Amino acid sequence: SPVQKVVSLLSDLQAKITKEGEEAKATYEKFTEWCEDRSKNTKYEITTAKSEIATLKASIDKSSSLVTELTSKVEELAGSISGLDADIKAAVKIREDESADFAAAEKELVEIVDALQRAIGVLQREAKKKYGSASALLQLRGADGVVQAVKTMVEAAMIGSPDARTLTAFVQNAQADSNDDSELGAPAAA
Repeated sequence: SPVQKVVSLLSDLQAKITKEGEEAKATYEKFTEWCEDRSKNTKYEITTAKSEIATLKASIDKSSSLVTELTSKVEELAGSISGLDADIKAAVKIREDESADFAAAEKELVEIVDALQRAIGVLQREAKKKYGSASALLQLRGADGVVQAVKTMVEAAMIGSPDARTLTAFVQNAQADSNDDSELGAPAAA
């Protein structure tokens, strides 16, 4: 009968809708459980991320202070380096000046030694002419000629006036000492 068919069709539809409702309910419960799990995980991730943010901010602050400290140190070292560079340049300038002064003094001393060697040669020749041997130079008593020869050699070598006076005084003192030794009696040669 048609009513029975309608009732049967409605019963089948009711069973089908009930089954679909139960499946939808089960799917909804699974989805709700997934959402709750996802919410818990998200909350945990947010808490963890906030903790990491705090840790990273502390690390950034620490690194920033370290950068500031190291920048200050670099500036200090750069200032120190530039100061040392200036000191090195000053030291090099001093060494160059000292080297030039030394070279000039050395040249002057070489010229003086050369003049003295020439004076000794002249004195030895004069002693040979006057006394017959160069060793007689040590036994000269009246050495005015020696002093005059030294003065001539010094002037010929263009030694400065203070150096010439010093050399003349040295020769005169040497002559005076020689005269004193001969008066006391020089020791006999061994």
